[in-house]
Amino acid sequence: MTARTLIGDLGGTNLRLALTNGTSVEAEARFRTADHPGLESVLDRYLESLPDTAWPVTAFLAVAGPVSGDRCKLTNCPWSFSRRAVAERFGWDRFRLMNDFSAVAAALPHFSDKDLLTVQTGANNGAAPKLVLGPGTGLGVGAVVPAEGGWAILDGEGGHVDLPCRDESGSELHQVLRRDGPVSAETVLSGAGLAALFNAVAEANDAGIRVVQGEDVTARLADTGCPVAREALDQFSSFLGAVAANAALTVGARGGVYLTGGVLGHAGNDFREDLFRAHFNGEGRMADYLAAIPVYRIRHPEPGLFGLRMLARGSSANQ
Repeated sequence: MTARTLIGDLGGTNLRLALTNGTSVEAEARFRTADHPGLESVLDRYLESLPDTAWPVTAFLAVAGPVSGDRCKLTNCPWSFSRRAVAERFGWDRFRLMNDFSAVAAALPHFSDKDLLTVQTGANNGAAPKLVLGPGTGLGVGAVVPAEGGWAILDGEGGHVDLPCRDESGSELHQVLRRDGPVSAETVLSGAGLAALFNAVAEANDAGIRVVQGEDVTARLADTGCPVAREALDQFSSFLGAVAANAALTVGARGGVYLTGGVLGHAGNDFREDLFRAHFNGEGRMADYLAAIPVYRIRHPEPGLFGLRMLARGSSANQ
């Protein structure tokens, strides 16, 4: 009987769970974090639904927050837990924790053409570092770099860097936003951030309207062609390009920049790829370097779980 590994992708809004033998995935399930008091209660419910023969012996869990030491606390969810206590409770020989975008980054070298949509063609340099950014509940950022025998994941919290401004309109919005405190990339490049961006655009134009969440922005644009919503998504596209450029220069991501996340999923074709490219490539002395970097939108439905499966497969091969 093949040993199974539990893989899980824990974001600010949802926890996705599945089992893998390294080759395939089974028993996929999704739980809303707001409906449960903590990780253990969800694991109890999920594992109780499995036959005894499917009980996992190891677990890989990606979480939306920094991972250090035994105690894990999520950034955009009130859950916290002890890695050691969870492993002991469920009898796992190994329980590996990582940042959620480290798991997505682990998937980058393994995507096929059908998993990707091209935003910028660039030059093919598959052996160079790869970068992923994903605006969702927060802004996730991850990267992989070539290492002996494969790829090494770079952990970090790149969504919390300062928000760069590259034109006058962006600077004006920055002034409105910073009244509420420091303005990080995640301040605008997330679900709540898109709503904040809409409200800042509305205030700057004396529109007298406000929204509560990012979905309201995309809904207004789809339903009424709201010009404030259009401007907010244009600015969102521009800011994402600038943030991605800074991150790509930092890690030397000549192997590609990959975009994912629920906000882009909701935006669909209303995400302005042309504005993204304009602010990604820029007009400075690194413009040619950045224009040579391929950029993709990830189409794979569960990139985090896919990355965890690749890690589990590699772990099994090395045992």
